[in-house]
Amino acid sequence: MPGLGTLSIQQSGAVVDFSNKMIAAPKTIVHFTEKETDPAGLLSYLSAKTGGEFDDVVAAVDHFCDNLKNEIDRQQKVILENIGRFSVNGSGKIVFEQEELPPAFLQPVNAERVIHPDAEHQILVGDRETTNTVMTELLAPKEQTTDRWWIWAIVLGVVALLMLLIYFTELKGAMPFGNTIKI
Repeated sequence: MPGLGTLSIQQSGAVVDFSNKMIAAPKTIVHFTEKETDPAGLLSYLSAKTGGEFDDVVAAVDHFCDNLKNEIDRQQKVILENIGRFSVNGSGKIVFEQEELPPAFLQPVNAERVIHPDAEHQILVGDRETTNTVMTELLAPKEQTTDRWWIWAIVLGVVALLMLLIYFTELKGAMPFGNTIKI
């Protein structure tokens, strides 16, 4: 706005409230700064939309801005219908207060989380891209093989004891550990 400042439109993002399972609507914020920016883009847009000559559009915008600044100086508060109001604060600086949208336009929506266990999607693990199914297989608990070596040790020990028992029972009074002389 030549001679007045810059009105810019900024979009705030939607706000997610996980605990209440809601997503609040994004809001449009009209921001005013007294620093002027190059109006060439706005003027060419207005010229294209209205079909008027560029010089006529420049003159109309300059006239509108001059009238707006004069109204602000006289009344200390000027309302732009459906946009907001310009006013002068205590230090003499021009400020802009945006008109709020009706609450019906900003209703939150329910956000129920849906999990599709069979759906495959790409995920980033470190610096490598893979899929969720590959990661599920990789992170799945492995079958734990129990080591049963001690069972074989017990079986072999029992067999050895059984063989010793048979050996000693078949001797029938002879010396069990080789030939010896009886004195």
